[in-house]
Amino acid sequence: MKGKTGLLVLLALAVALLTALVPAAGLAEGNKAYFSGGECWVADLAPGIWEPLGNGTFRVTGMAQQFRDETSDPRTTGDTQIVVNAVLDPATGSGPMHGTFEIVNGQGSWSGHWVGRLDNWAGSIHAAGHGSGASQGLVAYWTYSRPGPWACFVVDGYIVETGAGE
Repeated sequence: MKGKTGLLVLLALAVALLTALVPAAGLAEGNKAYFSGGECWVADLAPGIWEPLGNGTFRVTGMAQQFRDETSDPRTTGDTQIVVNAVLDPATGSGPMHGTFEIVNGQGSWSGHWVGRLDNWAGSIHAAGHGSGASQGLVAYWTYSRPGPWACFVVDGYIVETGAGE
């Protein structure tokens, strides 16, 4: 039980961090550049540590994976590396998860944090990150939805156009 409480506290802190990335004034509807697309798995880079919790679930820390994001905005298209931390039931493919990400392309990169959940290997993830290179000073939000086991994620999101990266 202590491990689940700790994970919930970490998730709450991650959500608070995601919320704090963009001041409320920057969220005016006219300042958002929306994008959509997909994200597909490319490779597992590192298995991380899988610690059994005794009830059929495992605490996963530091699992690294590579994805490819293709979106309607070239600034959010690129090669993506994520780090996954989760409490996962491998029998059902279900559990809460959180981690970090970096999307790299020829214009720069995005890095940030994400939180989500898997249910029967389908899932949803919410992410927030800050840009570098051509997107320096910008922030963006992503929503990833996987419609079924092993399917590519559907991506929707927006960049807050502050003028800082232009």
